Amino acid sequence: MFLLRLLPPLPREISLGVVGLCAGLFLAVMGALHGYGEVTGVAGTVRIANCDHAHGGWRDLWTDGWACQGAFEADDHSVSIRSVAVDGIFDDLPDATVAARVDGPSAHTALQDTSGSWKWPTLTGVVILAFTAWRVCTIRRLLAERRPSAPANAVPA
Repeated sequence: MFLLRLLPPLPREISLGVVGLCAGLFLAVMGALHGYGEVTGVAGTVRIANCDHAHGGWRDLWTDGWACQGAFEADDHSVSIRSVAVDGIFDDLPDATVAARVDGPSAHTALQDTSGSWKWPTLTGVVILAFTAWRVCTIRRLLAERRPSAPANAVPA
């Protein structure tokens, strides 16, 4: 953040506006997608068949957790899928079954049933977008200050 203070005001505000727009949209959209999946998805359980180490970037310098897949069975037995990947990374090796939701019988990915934890990222994204909208007003003011003003004795055409 200190390095941003070295930039002139207009480029600093523009760069913070772009970062806020990207971060806010990402959080709001991803949270809304998970919320939509939680509201409209078919509830059930995934019986974990196998889990692999989920590695981070930079040539796998660290291990982030576990990526798992298995068979999905709906609670009402309306949907049964032989193999689905569980969306997300588990910090610890999960138990034999995980509560999840799928979009339908042709789904390849099951969302973990997080019981509404999607609300916090969505709310955070909306707050960031609101703050970014305020920054856009600041950018407009800075741009207006840069425009040359018309002389007071000029006659309008």
